[in-house]
Amino acid sequence: MNKQTIISALLALVAMTATAQKEIVWQNPTAFIGESSAEFKVTKVELKQTETVLHFRATFFPHYWIRFAKESFLRTPDGQEYIVTSGAKTCDKESDLQLDSLFWMPDSGKADLALHFKPVPLDTKEMDFLEGYDEGAFRFWNICDEKNKKKLDNPTEWKNVKYAKNETLPNAKINKGVATIKVKMLGYKPDMKLEFYVGGFVPLGSTQQMAKSFPFAEDGSLEVEIPLWLTREVTVGVQGLAYTNIIIGPGQETSILIKVTDDHRPFLAFKGFLAKTNMDLVDAHDAHKSFTDDDETYLKVKECNTPDERLQCLTDIFNQRTAAIMKTKYTSAAKDLLCMASEENYFRWTHLFASTFCQYQVDADGKVIRTYENYEENYKKCMDMLPLSGESAAYSWKYLNEPASPCSLAFWYLTINEFDVNAKKKNAYNVELRSLPSILGTYDEKLIDTVLNDLTFEDCKAVVSEFSAEQRRIAQQLANQESIFYQKYDDVAPENILQTILDKYKGKVVLIDIWATWCGPCRAGHKAMAPMKEEMKGKNIQFVYITSPSSPLKSWQEMIKDIDGDHYYLSKEQYQYILKAYDSDGIPTYAIYNTKGEQTYKNIGFPGSDTIKNEIEKALK
Repeated sequence: MNKQTIISALLALVAMTATAQKEIVWQNPTAFIGESSAEFKVTKVELKQTETVLHFRATFFPHYWIRFAKESFLRTPDGQEYIVTSGAKTCDKESDLQLDSLFWMPDSGKADLALHFKPVPLDTKEMDFLEGYDEGAFRFWNICDEKNKKKLDNPTEWKNVKYAKNETLPNAKINKGVATIKVKMLGYKPDMKLEFYVGGFVPLGSTQQMAKSFPFAEDGSLEVEIPLWLTREVTVGVQGLAYTNIIIGPGQETSILIKVTDDHRPFLAFKGFLAKTNMDLVDAHDAHKSFTDDDETYLKVKECNTPDERLQCLTDIFNQRTAAIMKTKYTSAAKDLLCMASEENYFRWTHLFASTFCQYQVDADGKVIRTYENYEENYKKCMDMLPLSGESAAYSWKYLNEPASPCSLAFWYLTINEFDVNAKKKNAYNVELRSLPSILGTYDEKLIDTVLNDLTFEDCKAVVSEFSAEQRRIAQQLANQESIFYQKYDDVAPENILQTILDKYKGKVVLIDIWATWCGPCRAGHKAMAPMKEEMKGKNIQFVYITSPSSPLKSWQEMIKDIDGDHYYLSKEQYQYILKAYDSDGIPTYAIYNTKGEQTYKNIGFPGSDTIKNEIEKALK
């Protein structure tokens, strides 16, 4: 081969290499999808000299919308940003996406989309997608080809963690204190603005569901303190990553090591209180060994033809699951918790069969789905599928009435003496302990002495006494505050309460907002209307907010600090009468009255702040 031929061959090779480098494709890249109510899967990334294209599949409720802002961008590890240029489809299976416009999900609830960006360098190994930094913005983190996925090394103090060979649950004992949870997240970026959730239970001594999210520090660490009366199983996790149940205890510390990942297995290790048990609970969850698979139960029971067959099928499922749990190498504590959850599941399917079974169905793809559409109609159809009475209804708890059972979430789901006449004889303390949430939930200051006399155990009495003292303290604090009406209308008959309230505002336009502290749409409405209320300050209008004892008093007291207006905490009967007067079966419910006291508008559900504003302005004329 002569010199000229060699040079030509080298030039051709260089040209081929350059051509090959014009496009790089990552098929099914890894990506951690940040907080979002929709589900996304990045299916392909194309790195070209002219542009970078991000392909993904969106899964969301049919006929709901998603939207991507025109300010969206890709960011590379060096901090450079590459703005989005369009949402044009690249093939027939994809749909066009107009930036900043609503994209309505099709009947299937699935859509293949593409976003085009200014070209990132072809040697880029990783990138982030950010729609922006506002709450609710889409964010896809650590997008990379599988072969370029970074390995996260455990910090020195987390290497070679040693676990106890076995652990047991402590017997139930009221011991008020604080549980400390420390978390370290590997791979965390400050812009992720992730939060660590702790909740899923109602703390003893409270009527408020525990459901709080705590922000990570910029280095991916956090420390939180959770007031507790008992050792409890709680749910923890990070949206977009995963959730799991763990055990925490008053006066105990739990340390957790997690990582940013796309495989939904972020929990790496535990230290401190019942660390091995917590690791086992994560393993049971990650390996889909929850032993309470409702989809599996539904499919098996669906094939049964008679009540006897269904009961036997459910009993067999329960026995098989508990036997499988006992064969695992988990700690005694983890096995107990899993068996309790399995028993609660079994009880719900057998003794509450109609209300459980009617929620499930198989869709066109053969997938089991849960739906509440036509619930009442479906419930009636299921009522005779597994009727239990007499001997068949009798039940004796196998796992949920043991000395350590109150540690379990399942213990608090059902009344443990229900259908079990021997429950109190077997474990009177558990029965009394389990009655405390009901006592606090129906708290009546006039009956407090009677309640305390009916209780047997001093520590249970202490819970009720402390709760009562806190209610009195809050009531006294609220008594003389302007715009807050708590216990001031207790003597007004339910049928007169609405007019009594309206009479206070004669000559004014009145907006009535019926809500509850636990109602997400209610709170969203308050937030959305805040700018509108500020804009309408000085006008002849009064905003009136009405709730009832279903809203925990302490939570109500805290929330109304940020809601400008007059606030009424009515009795259950008064509250229900007002809803009935508006022919409402849900909240939030809104009503507007003009200066003559005439109702001009009513709506169940938040209609939007613009609609509310327009209706107020009509009433002001």
